[in-house]
Amino acid sequence: MIDSRELTMSERVEDLLLSDTERVMKWGHRAYIGGPNEKSWYENGRRQYHFLISRGLKPHHVFFDIACGSLRLGQYLIPFLEQGHYYGIDREPSLIQIGLREELLFEIEKFKHPNFACNGNFDFSFIEQYDFAIAQSLFTHLTEIDVHRCFKALRPKAKKNSQFYFTFFEGNSDKNPAGDSHANKNWRYSFQLIYEIASMHAFDCTLIGSWGHENDQKIVLAQPS
Repeated sequence: MIDSRELTMSERVEDLLLSDTERVMKWGHRAYIGGPNEKSWYENGRRQYHFLISRGLKPHHVFFDIACGSLRLGQYLIPFLEQGHYYGIDREPSLIQIGLREELLFEIEKFKHPNFACNGNFDFSFIEQYDFAIAQSLFTHLTEIDVHRCFKALRPKAKKNSQFYFTFFEGNSDKNPAGDSHANKNWRYSFQLIYEIASMHAFDCTLIGSWGHENDQKIVLAQPS
C-alpha cells in the first residue's frame, strides 16, 4: 500500500487502467476515495457529519449514504443512528469490507446493524425510503447519463420531506472526460444543468454552495417536487 500523493502523473494515469479493487489495494482505502492523509480523512467525514446534524438529522431518521466508500462518514453516523437506520451503497465491495474492519471500533456494526449493498447500477432496492441521503463526491465522478440514473433511482425512495444532499464540481461540462463514469476521474457541471437533470426526475434543487470542502466542491439540497 502506498500514499497516492507519491505517485507520479504517469503512474496515476497507468493506475486508472487497474480495476477498482486493484487501486484500493495499491493506494489504500482512504487515499482511493480522496483521503490522502489522516487529517483530510477525518476532517472530511466530520464536516459531513456536523453539516447533516445542522440540517436536522436525528438518530431516528433513516439515512442513505450513496457511494459510502470505506465509511469516511459512516464511522460517525453508524454509532449515532438508531439500530438498522444506516444504509450504505458502493460499487466496490472491498471498500465497505475494509471500512468495517478498519474504521469501526468495538464491533459496533453488530449492535447497530447497518445495511449495505454493492453495485454500480443504482439499484436501490435494498432500502424502502429515506429521510436523509448524501452523495458526497459522487457526481464529481459521474457522466451526465449516470447523474440521470441516480436521480431516477432515488426518486421512488423519497418521502414528501426527504432531504438529499449532493456535491459537484462547478464548471464547464464541455471539457469533461470521454467514456464511462470513473471513481478517480473528475466531471464538472454547471448548477443550471444539474438543476435541469434533477427536475426531469421530480426533484427541486437549492444551491447551498461552498461549505468548507477542501477541493471546493459545492453542495446542493434536492427535495421531491
